[in-house]
Amino acid sequence: MPQSSPTPVDVIRLEPVGRYKQTQNGNIHAQGTHYTTQITHSICQSSSLVYNACDLGGVTGTESPAGPTKKSLYENNGVAACSQKRALCIATVVFAIFFTACVIIAYTGPQSECTCAGSKPPNFVDDEWNETKMFVPRATNGQIFPWNNIRLPTFITPTRYNLTMHPNLTTLEVKGQVSIEFQAEKDTNFLVLHSKNLTITDKIVQDRKGHTIKIIKLLEYLDGQQLYIEIKDKFRKKHNYTLNIRYTTKLNRDFEGFYISSYINNGERRYLATTHFEPTHARSAFPCFDEPQFKARFKMSIFRDRFHIALFNMPVINTEDVGFYMGTGLLRDDFQESVEMSTYLVAFVICDYVHQNKQTERGISVSVYAPSPYISQASFALETAVNVMDYFEDFFGVAYPLPKQDLIAIPDFVSGAMENWGLITYRETAILYDPNETSTSAHQWVAIVIAHELAHQWFGNLVTMKWWNDLWLNEGFASFLEYMGVDNLKPEWKMMEQFILDKTQPALALDALSSSHPISVTVQDPNEIEAIFDTISYSKSAAILHMLAKFLQLDTLQNGLNEYLNTFKYSNADTKDLWNVFSKHTNQSLEVKVVMDTWTNQMGFPLVTLVREEDEIIATQDRFLLTTESVNSSLRSKPKSKFDYKWYVPLTYFTNKYPEDIRTVWMNMSDVRIEVDTDVKWIKANINQSGFYRVMYDETMWTNIIADLRSNHTIFNPADRASLIDDAFTLSRAGFLNASIPLDLSLYLIKEKDYVPWATAIKHFQAWSRRLSESLAYKLFLKYMRKLLTPISKAIGWDSKGSHLDRLLRTDVLSTAILCELNETVFQSKSQFEKWMNRNQSIPADLKEVVYSAGVKYGGLTEWQHCWGVYNSTIIPSERKLFLKALGVASDPWLLQRYLLETLHPRSIRPQDVKIVLTVVAANPEGRLLAWRHLKAYWSTMQSLLGNSTFMMGSLISAVTAHLSTPYDYYEVSTYFNGMNVGSATRALEQSLETIKLNINWVSQNEEDIYTWLLNYLK
Repeated sequence: MPQSSPTPVDVIRLEPVGRYKQTQNGNIHAQGTHYTTQITHSICQSSSLVYNACDLGGVTGTESPAGPTKKSLYENNGVAACSQKRALCIATVVFAIFFTACVIIAYTGPQSECTCAGSKPPNFVDDEWNETKMFVPRATNGQIFPWNNIRLPTFITPTRYNLTMHPNLTTLEVKGQVSIEFQAEKDTNFLVLHSKNLTITDKIVQDRKGHTIKIIKLLEYLDGQQLYIEIKDKFRKKHNYTLNIRYTTKLNRDFEGFYISSYINNGERRYLATTHFEPTHARSAFPCFDEPQFKARFKMSIFRDRFHIALFNMPVINTEDVGFYMGTGLLRDDFQESVEMSTYLVAFVICDYVHQNKQTERGISVSVYAPSPYISQASFALETAVNVMDYFEDFFGVAYPLPKQDLIAIPDFVSGAMENWGLITYRETAILYDPNETSTSAHQWVAIVIAHELAHQWFGNLVTMKWWNDLWLNEGFASFLEYMGVDNLKPEWKMMEQFILDKTQPALALDALSSSHPISVTVQDPNEIEAIFDTISYSKSAAILHMLAKFLQLDTLQNGLNEYLNTFKYSNADTKDLWNVFSKHTNQSLEVKVVMDTWTNQMGFPLVTLVREEDEIIATQDRFLLTTESVNSSLRSKPKSKFDYKWYVPLTYFTNKYPEDIRTVWMNMSDVRIEVDTDVKWIKANINQSGFYRVMYDETMWTNIIADLRSNHTIFNPADRASLIDDAFTLSRAGFLNASIPLDLSLYLIKEKDYVPWATAIKHFQAWSRRLSESLAYKLFLKYMRKLLTPISKAIGWDSKGSHLDRLLRTDVLSTAILCELNETVFQSKSQFEKWMNRNQSIPADLKEVVYSAGVKYGGLTEWQHCWGVYNSTIIPSERKLFLKALGVASDPWLLQRYLLETLHPRSIRPQDVKIVLTVVAANPEGRLLAWRHLKAYWSTMQSLLGNSTFMMGSLISAVTAHLSTPYDYYEVSTYFNGMNVGSATRALEQSLETIKLNINWVSQNEEDIYTWLLNYLK
């Protein structure tokens, strides 16, 4: 147990490893004897490593006064000497014998099928494996690593971690100790656990009575991030043991594991230490069984400076004064033991923050932590968290199980947030809100991210997927339920109407690529796991849950979720478990698992084609791909799917004759016929775009739908108008429709006043303008956009009035008007920018994006430098993000080049924000090639800035190449990355190359038709 009296820090004793007593010379020994580590049976006696068990500061050994290094712990240190002649003779003989043996082995056969070293081990995942390659996992000392699976064995089950850590925020050194209590599920003489970049200084295994068990082998396998510990005796089935490990490491400088971060307070840089363990980074902070199914309880003690606070998943229960260290008073915080949870949910932060606090209806303490200059921006996050927690407890029918919930702003943070149980970490822009300075969209974003992470407290934390192939059970539910949580908090925001903009449409766009992947996907190594934290796992999963909720009805969904959470709480589940629970709550004719397997176990989605034949509508389904029609047929069945790319589709529809009569017909992996009256002109399918599929109408129906849209667009609700726009533009991109169809349809927008249809249209307009930027049709298309935008830009005006959706619409419309050079908007924006820059006149929060962008785009060096200066001085995180976007729309290439170079300096632009810069510059016609050249020229530098995260580099590849559209662009990108190992960015690279091809094909096939249509309409 930690000592209660103050202790000089240079001999701080954390929880002792074994039983210690101190000798007269001050060395600490286990039971007064030396502790011998035998690396292997075959190491000769003279070269075995003998060292003393020691305190947390290191191991006192025979190698050097400072103790053995990590390298020396695993290597034979014996030395032998002989003459040069004799050495040459021996070497020649040995080589001859070795060569002869190799020849004999190569030409004798057949080979044994045993799983010995040298053969491909069962279940071993090796991306480069082929029949001629023999893979042998090697430990750091060159020995064969006995465990040959990237997954840990399941016959050792951890039950409790007792963890003590002392991070030094100045030297970045971390001293740690962990005691892991575990149970053996069978008789065995070894265990395997995870460790990454940790220097083990001591280790002891004890049985349940505290008797030490002799360790005879310790091996580390770097590629597998695994430690192998073998004992002389056996771990007996159903017996309990404790593994005690002392180690040292460093605080990382990237954004993974246990890392250092900083912020500026009154010109002074302040430091904090924080964690991010998902998916596989807990192992870089402490040795552990770092897989989600190994749930355990955690106790924590943290040493910290007096002017810091320490936070953990659970509340602090005791603080002790432990003396001075390097002239600074040191305290130790002990925390309450946690409930059973996975290692990736463990979190701790050491910082000098302040907080706001409030309680939920059930008395759960909710706190928001932030630096003192920012704490005034935490009020909305606190109110949102309390309200959403109350709503989720009521909706799920399951109480939040921890005594507190902390939310904390982290300055350096790659993700939007991380759902650590009881201690949620957020990027500053996802938690801080200033009502006078923050835009409506940023306001909404804070609410969404807070609700997302709180949903995880049940889906992901209380019930966790068994393995990462079912990541969607965590992220899909959180991404769906976040909208329900915010909709309950702010019903006037119409969040479920916005759902299709933020979830369904982006997921449909990505899943139409042949390089997509199924929702449930096989993954093994950390790179594969990181690669699936993408739009499919988040947004497509949310969209199919939205579709499920529609055909099950809300009460059935609620009952199913309640049973699922109660059945698997503090445990793990997989997709089959979820569907089986829902099947209990539906009628016998609907087998949820059978239906939903077609959506989770194969990639893509169907294109439902509707063709009129007299008094019937024939509905057929085929896999939809964003390829040209000539290629489409060969790709529709790749890769193979056991469902042959057919789906159970809940086809919802109404007709022009009976618009209030919404019906559903099931396409059970088949085609269907729908009877209609002969005077029906059209049917509108996929009501509210609640189904995850696209709809293709025959030519006559498209014509009739467009005619009715233009005469009375309100016959369709806003979501249905948005889905018609989205389908028409996307079908044109895929070659199913002539470009004239979406253009004809878009003419109705002159009368449109609602946000969701306009946001959908603007997304497609901007994509068209970027692809056409080097085309003869470009200027005509900008002119057409100005014609459509003029009525709505006048209608919404320049004040801050209107509903929440009106304010979102105002920002989108006026920002797009700036890009397409609408004179009235440009003039007004430039005028406001000048008054802001020269007279410090304030700008309404929702107009800042418009005004800043106009000032930079139509200004020069003076305007750019002014914005750069304000970016560097503001303490409003959402404001900094606006400037990051605005600075990238400059029209001068040399300014854009200067801006790109700033991304190489982390004190100028945080590495987490590099993607924002590259995205906006790449979307700027003046900066498109500059962004690509920058990424190519500074690839290794940017990798280093991002902590060598290949997943982050994948997001940069996608951002920079999204708008490239010439054969030379494709050649440039494919040639540069040819043969390069990009790790978890592989899928992002494949999708980027596919997107460039699509852009090339679309321009070549549509440029002339678009030009002709625009010329005829605008003449």
